[in-house]
Amino acid sequence: MRKSDSPAPDASEPMESPTERAFHIIEMTAQLGRVSTADVVTALGIPKTTAHRLVSNLEEFGFLEHGMERGRYQVGPRLLELATHIFAASTSQGPIHALLMDLSRRTAETVSLGVMRGSEVVYIDSAIGNSPLTLNFQKGHRAPVHCTSSGRVFLANMDRKQLDAYMMSGPWEPITPFTIVDPDRLRQQIEAVRKQGYASNDSEFAIGVVGAAVPIAGPSGRVVACLSISAPKARKSLEEVTMLVPTLQAAAMRITRILGVLDEDTEEVAPSNKGSRSSKSHA
Repeated sequence: MRKSDSPAPDASEPMESPTERAFHIIEMTAQLGRVSTADVVTALGIPKTTAHRLVSNLEEFGFLEHGMERGRYQVGPRLLELATHIFAASTSQGPIHALLMDLSRRTAETVSLGVMRGSEVVYIDSAIGNSPLTLNFQKGHRAPVHCTSSGRVFLANMDRKQLDAYMMSGPWEPITPFTIVDPDRLRQQIEAVRKQGYASNDSEFAIGVVGAAVPIAGPSGRVVACLSISAPKARKSLEEVTMLVPTLQAAAMRITRILGVLDEDTEEVAPSNKGSRSSKSHA
């Protein structure tokens, strides 16, 4: 006997699959930084029990994790790892890597692209300078955020609650005798980064090495990566490195465009030129 056709679903029934809902939750968390079950209920229009089950499943698989605020979730380690791999794959070949190579050739120093994962900077691509005593940051190299120029750019672009939570993890382990490990001193440095639009570093991660970093913006204006340059002090002073900040900022804007996160009508917007002023040593 031929079965009758299934009745059309009621208009009140949800049309999205659990997979679609899970992706919506992941996307919302990535955009907002932190979400609660109540946020999911409101955004997706689903029952609280359904929202709780979806969030719990995402947490179980490592795509979400509990944040510092009670009842709120943030991007989890597995999703961060996935995002890092995707970003690295998109930059290690093609125009972005070519841009890094060109920048390294013009400055004669090592330039690197880094993303933040947990409390570390992960360098996902780099171009090595052709001068003697050139530094070599291999792809996948990690460094603490508190003592690197890239790390301080990420810290400077955190919201207040995130930054306060990170500061509670200090004081930190000194990497060199010049590493700032006191949270109050580091907060002062971060405020300076916010004002000037870039970070610099003098021997805090490696003795005799100076560097600078600028942010790379994402679709919502949030920082998704950092572009940095490093050089031995035997060849360049901190002031000479910071004089290259406008060049880094211009390159960072080009990377943003290549990633497709800015509209074409912003192409002629000039990057901030605050980096043209030299900064004091962090030593």
